[in-house]
Amino acid sequence: MRRYVLPCFALLGFAALAHAQEPVKPAFGHSMQGEAFNEGPRQKAVLMKGIPKIEFPTSTKNKQAQKFFEQGVAQIHAYWYFESERSFRQAADLDPEFAMAYWGMARANVNNRTRAKGFAEKAVEKRKNASKREQGYIDAISLFANGKNDEYIAALRKLVADNPLDIEATAQLAHELQERAFDKPRQDEVERLAQEVLATNPMHPIHHYRIHLWDKPNNENALDSAHKSGLSQQASAHMWHMEGHIYTQLKRYSDAAVSQEASARVDHAHMGRVQIIPDQIFNYAHNNQWLSESFQFTGQPQKALEVARNLVANPRHPKLNTLSGFSGSASQGLPRLVETLERYELWEAALSEKIESVPSKSDGEKNRLRLLGCAAYATGKRALGQQYLDELTKLKSSEKAVAAVQCYAALGENNTAEASKQLDAAGLPKEREALLRLQLGETEKALTLARDAAKSRANQVLPQATLVRVLHAAGKLDEAKAELEKLRPLAARAELDTPLLAALAPIAQQCGVSSSADWRGALPADPLALPRPKIESLGPLSWMPPTAPGLSLKDGNGKKISLKDYAGKPVLVLFFLGSACDKCMEQVNAFAAESDGFKKAGIEIVAVSLDPQEQVKKMKAMPFPILANPDLKTFKSWKAFDDFEDMALHGTFLVDATGKLRWMDTGFAPFTDAKFVLGEAQRLLKLTNTNFIMAPVSN
Repeated sequence: MRRYVLPCFALLGFAALAHAQEPVKPAFGHSMQGEAFNEGPRQKAVLMKGIPKIEFPTSTKNKQAQKFFEQGVAQIHAYWYFESERSFRQAADLDPEFAMAYWGMARANVNNRTRAKGFAEKAVEKRKNASKREQGYIDAISLFANGKNDEYIAALRKLVADNPLDIEATAQLAHELQERAFDKPRQDEVERLAQEVLATNPMHPIHHYRIHLWDKPNNENALDSAHKSGLSQQASAHMWHMEGHIYTQLKRYSDAAVSQEASARVDHAHMGRVQIIPDQIFNYAHNNQWLSESFQFTGQPQKALEVARNLVANPRHPKLNTLSGFSGSASQGLPRLVETLERYELWEAALSEKIESVPSKSDGEKNRLRLLGCAAYATGKRALGQQYLDELTKLKSSEKAVAAVQCYAALGENNTAEASKQLDAAGLPKEREALLRLQLGETEKALTLARDAAKSRANQVLPQATLVRVLHAAGKLDEAKAELEKLRPLAARAELDTPLLAALAPIAQQCGVSSSADWRGALPADPLALPRPKIESLGPLSWMPPTAPGLSLKDGNGKKISLKDYAGKPVLVLFFLGSACDKCMEQVNAFAAESDGFKKAGIEIVAVSLDPQEQVKKMKAMPFPILANPDLKTFKSWKAFDDFEDMALHGTFLVDATGKLRWMDTGFAPFTDAKFVLGEAQRLLKLTNTNFIMAPVSN
C-alpha cells in the first residue's frame, strides 16, 4: 500500500454530522460538528496558483464552490489530503447542500475510514441534490467507507462504463487499482487507464499515479511522468518529490536533486502562506533528507549540510518532531549531517559542529562518536580523539566504529601496520577505504576498492572522483583520463572547493582535460525534458519563520499593551478561551508556574483571553499580563481561529526579538507543557539566523 497517513488524522472517532435533537455543547475549542473536525483543516481555503485545471462538472450553482471543488480533486491526485479536505470544506461552506463536496471530504480521508464514513453519510444525506453521475460517485465512496473494497472497485468500474467521457472517473479507478497493482495484468490495466486520461489531458496529475505504479521495478516506464509530475501541479511538494523517486532509481542524481529541491522550496513557500511549522507538513522531513542525500551524490556537501542543519534546527514539538523519534526533521536531519561530514572528510567542520547526542539511538550515537573520533585524530587532536574513543568503546556492538577511529589514531603515529589491521575491521565505505589504502601504500587494494565503489554506486560523484584519484596515483593516466571524462557531467554542479574534489584540478590539467581549476562538464541534455521554472521562484530552500501579526489590546485595568512594547525581546504569547475554560486555566497556571524560568531566559509572557475586559479584571493576578479580545480580531489575525465555524482556538506562539514566529501550536486543545516550551525556546533563540541555518559551535 502506498497511501500515507498524516499525523493530524489520527482521530478518536467521527461524530454524526447531522444535528442531534438535543445537541451537547462541545468542549472549548472543539468543533460543533463533531470530534472528527477537531484536527481537520480549520482555516479557510484559498484558490492556489500552481493547481492544474480539472474538469469535473457538478450540480452546484455556486461558481466559487465549483472552483474549490475542482481544486480539491486536483489536490487529491497529489495525495495532498489535508489541503484537499480544506478545499472541499470551503466548497461546502459556500454551498451547504453540495453533496459532492462531502464526497470529496470522504475521498480525502482514504487513510481514515472512520472519518471517511462520516463524510460519506453526509454525502448520502444530500444525494438527492446530485445528478445520476454524481450519485454514482457517492454510492461508490460509501462502499469504500464501509470497508467494501472489492465492491468499491466494481462501483468505480460501472461509473467509468456509464460515463466513458468522464476522465476523472477513470482517474479514480486508476488510483484504486494502482494501490493494488501487485501483478502484471493489473499494472497493465492501470497503465491503459492512465494513458486514456493523458490522451485527453497530457498534463493531468495522474502522472503521480504512474510514478507510484512503476517506482520499482521498471522505473524507466515512468520517466515521461517524472518529467511532468511536478509541472502538472507545481503547488504540491509531493508531486515534485515523487519524480525524484524515478530519477534516483535511474541514477540521474542531478535531476533528482533538482526535483527534491523544488519539493523543499514549494513546501517552505506553503508554510509561509498558511503560518505553520515544518513538521506539520506531510512527508516534509522525508523529502528534505532525500534532498540532502541527493546533494551528497552530486558532489555538493555544503548544500547537503545546509539542508541537514535546517532539519536539525527546525522547531521541535513532542507530537511532530523529536530527536528520539523516527519521522521528524531532527531525527531525519541528524544522520544526514553526520553522514555528509564523514563521507566528505570535513574534519574541522565536524569538530566545530554542534552534533547532539541521542543515547536512545545506539547506531546514531556510534556514528556520531566515530565521526568525531576520526576527525580529532585526523587533525592531530589526539587527546580529544581518545576521549571520543573511550566513549565509543562503552557502546554495545561498536567494534567496527572503534576500529575506524583506531585506524586514524595509528595513521597519526605513522604506524601503517596497525592502521592497515584496524582498517580491515572498520567496514568503511569502499571509496573512503580506497583512499586510506592508497595512503598506506596498498595501491592494488586501493584500485580494487575504488573500481568496486564506482561500479556499485554508479553516477555518484564521490566514488567516481575517488577512482580517478586512485588511477592517477597508480600511474594509469589514460584510464584516469577516461574515468575523469565520465565524471565531468556527473559533477556539473559539484563544489570544487571541497578538499576531496579540489584534488582533481591538477589531475585534470595533467591529463589535458582542463587548463583551469574548473574541470567540471555540462549536464547531458534530455530532449524529452520540459522547461522548468527557475528553482528560486518556487520558494526558499529553508523554512523562513513568518513575521508575527500585530497585537495591541487592553488588560483588565484598561492599560493598552502592544507587542511593540517588547521590541528587541522574545515574547511568548498565549491565546486561551477564557476563564470559564478549565483546560485553558490549567495552561495559564502551568506557564505561571514556570514564569521565573522564562524571565531568567529573557523571555516575556503575554496572555490573550476572549473574555471581555470586565471578566479579565476579575481573574486572579498572574505574573504576566492578560489581555482582553472579546471581538476575536486578534485571535483571527494570529490564526488561532476556526474560519468555518467562526470560533476561537487555543494558541501558543514564540516571537523572537526580531518579531518572527519561531514556534507555534494551535488547535482544539491548549499546549500545557510549559517546561518543554521553555527548553525549546532557549534552543531556538540560540540559533544565529532566523532562516534556521545553524552556525557551528564547539562541542
